[in-house]
Formats: sequence, structure tokens, C-alpha cells
Amino acid sequence: MIHRLEVTLQDAEGAMLRVLGTAERRGFRVRALHAVVGADALCRMELTLEGSRDAELLGRQLARLHEVRTATVRVAP
Repeated sequence: MIHRLEVTLQDAEGAMLRVLGTAERRGFRVRALHAVVGADALCRMELTLEGSRDAELLGRQLARLHEVRTATVRVAP
């Protein structure tokens, strides 16, 4: 099943790797990634993930990471 997550995180060293590592350790494969860092020092990531596990649970787990401000699961087209 394909899932799409939108994650906003503080632009800090290693923050993006922690997000990707958490997704992979939870059984999801990263199929696409788009990230933009804004002038406000926030990184906005759009992840397309493949996996049979609950993406809502992954979103809640990502939201607990220190640098993550928001993690939202969207319906994949």
C-alpha cells in the first residue's frame, strides 16, 4: 500500500536522517522524497512510502521526534 506523509521539521543536523530511519525501521520503504528548507529554518518534507503497516501510527511516532513540528498522513493518489 502507498502512503503519503507531510512532515515539517526544524532544519537541524541529522533531523532528516532520523525521520527516514524511523520510517524504514517501522517497515516502510521510501519511494519518493521531496524536501524544501524555508527562510524560517523549517524543512518541509513530502514522503511517499510503501508498506503494509499503519501509516497513522508512523505519523504519531514521527511527531514524537525532537525536531519534528508536524507529521500528517495524506491519502495517496
